[in-house]
Amino acid sequence: FILIIVGFVSLKQAPQRSLKRYLVPGVAIGAFAWLAGDALPKALFMEESHGFNVATIGIILATIWQYSGYTMALYLAGFTGISQDLRDASMLDGASTVAYYRHIALPMLKPITISAVIILSHISLKMFDLIFAMTGPDNGETGHPALNMYLTTFRANDFAKGAAIAIILFLIAATFIIPYLISSYRQRRTR
Repeated sequence: FILIIVGFVSLKQAPQRSLKRYLVPGVAIGAFAWLAGDALPKALFMEESHGFNVATIGIILATIWQYSGYTMALYLAGFTGISQDLRDASMLDGASTVAYYRHIALPMLKPITISAVIILSHISLKMFDLIFAMTGPDNGETGHPALNMYLTTFRANDFAKGAAIAIILFLIAATFIIPYLISSYRQRRTR
């Protein structure tokens, strides 16, 4: 944050001598192209030497941005379910705030955590729309099973292999969801 402010102040004070003349053209060229592949290092006149696709970073950041609010809403709903009396009792017993969260609040949020992990892992298997929108229709460099299924089925016209990939994705999603459903059903049955 401080670096951004210093950068803006230096641009306003001495625009002729600033790095703006050198950095802005390179960044402007690759500002949106890096989402589609490895254009950012080329736009900044650097070679890509880190061994992975730069577009993956953009997809990860967009996914975190997209689903962090949802996850936060789950945890906020879980925190409202924890009684204030528990916090007061733990503070009365001499527990610190860290000890309260570690030994009382987080164990009580275990069902919320399990639900969030299951839902987000299921959603992560279906990230085709975000990847397709960010990297474009003909850019399969980001390597995701749902994108691979689409490219195999509709671009390569190999419907059998695409259906097999879809079934494997379904089985992976089922391995996350079915144990949770069984355990929640057993808990409801014992109550």
